[in-house]
Parts: sequence; structure tokens; C-alpha cells
Amino acid sequence: MPSEKLSSLGNEIREIELRFKQEIEPFRSELWGYCYKLTRSPWDAEDLVQDTLLKSLGILAKVYQPVHTKAYIFRVATNLWIDKKRRDRSREQPLNEEFQQDDGASFNLQLIDNLDYLVGHLTPVQYVTLILTDAFQFKAKEAAGIIGTSEKAVYTNLSRARRILKDLGEVQASPAKRAAPLYPNGPLKTLIEGFRAKDPERIASVLGEEVVVDITHAGLEIGLEETKKNSLKDWKQIADTQYEIVAEYKEVWGRPVVVEWEKKVDGHLYLNNIHYVETYGEEITYWKFYCFSWDLMKLAADELGVRLNAAYFYHIY
Repeated sequence: MPSEKLSSLGNEIREIELRFKQEIEPFRSELWGYCYKLTRSPWDAEDLVQDTLLKSLGILAKVYQPVHTKAYIFRVATNLWIDKKRRDRSREQPLNEEFQQDDGASFNLQLIDNLDYLVGHLTPVQYVTLILTDAFQFKAKEAAGIIGTSEKAVYTNLSRARRILKDLGEVQASPAKRAAPLYPNGPLKTLIEGFRAKDPERIASVLGEEVVVDITHAGLEIGLEETKKNSLKDWKQIADTQYEIVAEYKEVWGRPVVVEWEKKVDGHLYLNNIHYVETYGEEITYWKFYCFSWDLMKLAADELGVRLNAAYFYHIY
């Protein structure tokens, strides 16, 4: 198929994707929170959300029965996470439990930081069952539909999970790990200098000719010229309206990233964006930024102890 026909098809798909995103938008923050509970990492949660939306749209044409939007996207996310956990473990953990319905038990998972303990002691399905029912208040029948199992299996898995949770007892929340400063060199240093100087040419000088720019939830740019015409141009327009750009290389939630703020006239920092980059030699080959990930950006602002800047900018649907 000639490239111009693929381009035309791409335009049609983008229109469908926009309609899809508008339909799921009321549930997107709940989906993000669910993925965060499953993965226990904001970065992994964001990846799981993106994979979920991509697969949800991709297989929708093959689903002929009526679809309940929230249950549908939660089920896709659940299956993706369970599949990944099973691959990671490289083995199945069989469930040998007697059926025991325990409707009276109630636990607030918002108070439990050490979810890694539960993941290590539960099968993926048991863990998902606990998160769906106790954290997100799904009924057993609804949870069974999302997981693709029976109500009896939901109660059985929930019984096992709750007993382990009781054994765990009261878990003291560990202090939040604040973003630690790192020391950039080479292209990262130039990138940060470019942000501070509001200089897109300086930024472009360290981007590879075939750089891949991944704009979370918005688009993908391939190549330096495409990035200069789009992302860098858009960034410059916004930066020119801001008082002072502050950029630092930090470790946030265990990942080294470039954090970009605006320092306003009031002297306070307001979070603009978070950038993750990969380099090869003296060039940036991959650049991912998260300004359109509303839930991750809100959590990052809390972690950094600042406010979000221009909050409307993060809502793109």
C-alpha cells in the first residue's frame, strides 16, 4: 500500500482513537489508580495504562457483545498484568483452597504501603481479586467478570488473600523517598541548559537524527526534523510565556529523570513536565515526557512538594 494511503488510514484511525479516549476518559483516573495498585510503581502504572488503552482499542472490533466501558478496560489491564506476572515468575502457583465466603471482612488498602509483601505471597489472581473488591469496591460478580472467573473463585481467592492480610498485621508506612539530585553530563547537561535558557536549538543540538519522541497519551515523533517542527516548537511557545525555567536531573521513584519547573514571580516552583531520556554516545536517542499524564503528574507534584503548572494543559481529551 502506498505511503499516502497509509497516511490517510492513519488520519481515520486517529479520529476513532479520539472518540475512544473520550469514551473512556471518565474512567481513566480510576484505571490509573488501579494500575498503580497492581504495579506499585507510578512509571509501571503509566506503562500499563498505555498498554491497556492500546490493546482495548485494538481488540474492540473483535468484541461483538455489549461492552461495559469501565469493566472492559479494567479487564484488559488485569489480563495484561497477570500475564506479565506469570511470565516474570516463569511458573504457576496452584491454588489449593477450600471455598470460604467472607463477606464481612473489610480492609482499607489505602493504609497499606507494603503491597510488595502481598504480591510475594499471593498468586496474581488472588492479588487482583483483593485490589478489585477491597480497594475499588467491585462486587464479586463484577470482579469475576473482569478477571474472567466465577464468583466462587473470587470468594475463594479473596478468603486466602484476606487471611494473609490479617497475618501481615498493621504495616507502618515508610517515609516517602524524596527525589534525589543526580549529576548529568554530556547530552543531558546540554538538554537541561537548553530548558533553562528557553533555547530549542540547544536542545536540538543533542538530539539524534532518528530520535524517537514519545509524548505520553498524545503522539509519537520520529526524527529530529519532526521533533523540531512539533514538540520543540510547542515547548518554546509555552516557555516564552513563563517567568523562569528551572530544570534538574533527579531520581524520582527510582528512575533518573529531568524535572522541569517554572519559577514564578512569587518565588515558588510549579511543575511543568517530567522527561525521561536515553542516550547513545553524545546523542539523545529516546525522549519520553509525561505532561499529558494527569495522574502521574499530580502524584509527582506531591512527591516533589510543589504545585502543578497550568493544570488545564494536562487534559487533552
